[in-house]
Amino acid sequence: MSAPSIIVSAACTFPSGPTIGLADTAVRTQLLLLQRHPTYTNRAGNPVRASFFPVDMPFNAPRWAALATSVLKQLVANMTEGTSTQIASRPARLWLVLPDGAKQPDLPVDLAKTVTDAVHIEAFRWEQVTLCLGGHAAGIAALQDAHAALARDASTVAVVLGVESGLHHAALALLEMQSLLHGADRAYRGHFLSNSYGRIPGEGAAAIALTAGHAGDTPNDGWAMLLGAATADEPITHASNGVCVGAGLTQASRNAIAQAREHAPNLIGSVIADLNGEPYRADQFGFTVSRIAESFTPHWQRVTPPLASADLNAASAVAHVALAAYRLKRFPQINHHLVLSSSDDTLRAAAVLGHVGTPSDSGEIQAWRSPSM
Repeated sequence: MSAPSIIVSAACTFPSGPTIGLADTAVRTQLLLLQRHPTYTNRAGNPVRASFFPVDMPFNAPRWAALATSVLKQLVANMTEGTSTQIASRPARLWLVLPDGAKQPDLPVDLAKTVTDAVHIEAFRWEQVTLCLGGHAAGIAALQDAHAALARDASTVAVVLGVESGLHHAALALLEMQSLLHGADRAYRGHFLSNSYGRIPGEGAAAIALTAGHAGDTPNDGWAMLLGAATADEPITHASNGVCVGAGLTQASRNAIAQAREHAPNLIGSVIADLNGEPYRADQFGFTVSRIAESFTPHWQRVTPPLASADLNAASAVAHVALAAYRLKRFPQINHHLVLSSSDDTLRAAAVLGHVGTPSDSGEIQAWRSPSM
């Protein structure tokens, strides 16, 4: 990876954390807001529980667009005055991360067009909008592409935006059919059994603004450095036979950590994972961290945002990187954060974030600690 990109602002929104500061608090306290879905019932006729904002509009494409514009406005508001003025004068490029309609044909009609039309807000002059379609790991793949674009043209600002609101009937029915819907009842020997595993559907959005530069270029304005990002393919998905041993996630993690060590050889103090109640993801995570444990501090911590946000699917990786950047800005310890992302498809991804201005020869390495409540 070339010189690290600098994250100059980040934003995140989901029901228990409508702003990135509240989102961070919700993750640290594991505060999850659940509601009964207003119209969808499972096979036993019981309402499905999910995490969503008030139902003031249907779960259709305009709802996704509203989430996108809301988080972009937060992204601008979270910039320092000097940074926002500087970025306003630069050409900007947007990477928009949405679910893949070819693999998830249940998406709302004209979703991509509706969201793309909505993101043309006054604060950014988009030179180009790149549509990135995929699942949980697509956001880090978009970050990789954005970083490469900044390496080619340092005069631009790159924004990666992920949006998810898969709470319409077809999306929930597909999850239930795959036994991926937490709490859904299924028939078994004349009775209904509740699924103890699976994901809780959620909705939200997240955005990250990046510029090219080295650690010392913007010591006051930068939130964090993107030190490494990598993707890999996993041959065994949740729909395959056999146990997923995390081969793809391990490869992505090792590559991202190797990139980070070229710039700042600190160890990982925090691992942010998209564990969401599925045994399949737990298997991947366990095998992966066992293989890369030598890269962790002795008291490394696991952070699991879906315990607060529920499952954010295509927006999850962007949200988790945004939360990592916020923690590095607010709690300036010198350890790195590793973000792990595993999709329903074969894509696996990992990213390493470090503090802006972290010296490569720093001494004591500390783990992040929750402030006393």
